[in-house]
Amino acid sequence: ELMSAEGRHHSEDDAPLPRAGQDEDRMIHDAPTPASPALPTSRGLGRWLSSTALGGRSLDGARHIAHRQLVLISDPGPDPDDIKVLLIAATMHRARRLTLRAVVCNGGHQARERARLARCVLNHLGEQSIPVGYGTEGKPYEPRPHEYALEGYESVLESSLEPGGPLLLRTLQDAQPRSLTFVCISSLRDVAELIASHPELVLSRVAEMSIQGGLEAVDEADLEGQWRPDSSVNNEFDTDAATAVYAFCLENGLPMAVVSRHAVPLLPMQL
Repeated sequence: ELMSAEGRHHSEDDAPLPRAGQDEDRMIHDAPTPASPALPTSRGLGRWLSSTALGGRSLDGARHIAHRQLVLISDPGPDPDDIKVLLIAATMHRARRLTLRAVVCNGGHQARERARLARCVLNHLGEQSIPVGYGTEGKPYEPRPHEYALEGYESVLESSLEPGGPLLLRTLQDAQPRSLTFVCISSLRDVAELIASHPELVLSRVAEMSIQGGLEAVDEADLEGQWRPDSSVNNEFDTDAATAVYAFCLENGLPMAVVSRHAVPLLPMQL
C-alpha cells in the first residue's frame, strides 16, 4: 500500500498528467468533491496530518502487513507524493505497524532544505526521534514557493539533521540480519554509494529494495536476458547510480519490488 500509491512517474518539471479518457474524465467531474478542511496552525496539525494521510480512515486495514523496518530515501517538496509517503510511514510508525528507522532526503541541489522539510513534518507528528539526514545533491532545480511553506520549517535547525551517508551506515550496523526494507522514491545515488562502500553489509542487513523506478529488457542479441533502467525520472536523475543499484540486486539475489509509472492509472496530482 505504501509503494503502490507512489508508483507514478513524476518529475520536478512535469506538467499535470492527462486523464485516461472521456469516460474517466466525466466520472472525475461528476464525483462529489468533499470540502477541504482548513489547515490547522497549532499542535492540532499532527492529528490533522495523520488523518489526512490515511484519508480519514483508521489503521485497521494495515493490520495484515508484516512489521517492517523501513529506511526512506526521498526528495520531498516538488510533488506531494513524497510527503504523502512520509506521512503514511510516520503515522504507521506511531501506530507500531512498522518502524521508520531513518529518512534521507536528496536531489535538486537542496538536500539540506528537503531534509529540513522532512524534519518539520516529523516534528509536527511528534516523531522527533526518527533521524533525518541530507543526502547527495543531485541535479540543480529551482524550488517553487509552496514547497517549503509549512509552519515550523524556518525553525528547524541544521543541527537536527545528519549527513546521509553516515546515517545510512549506522542504520545498517544497528540492524538485525535481513531486517531492513529500503524504500527509494528519488535518486538512487545514495544507495549506490552505500553499496559501493559496504556491499557485504548491505547484503547482510537489507531484506528488500522497494524502488519507484522501472526496468526494461535489453533487446540486443549479445545481452539477451539482461535488464537496464528505463526512462523513469527517478532513474534519469542519476542513470549510473540506477544501473549500479539494479545490477547489484540482480547479481546478488537481493529482492527488489520495482514499481513503475505503469502500475497506476494516469491521474493528475494537484496540490
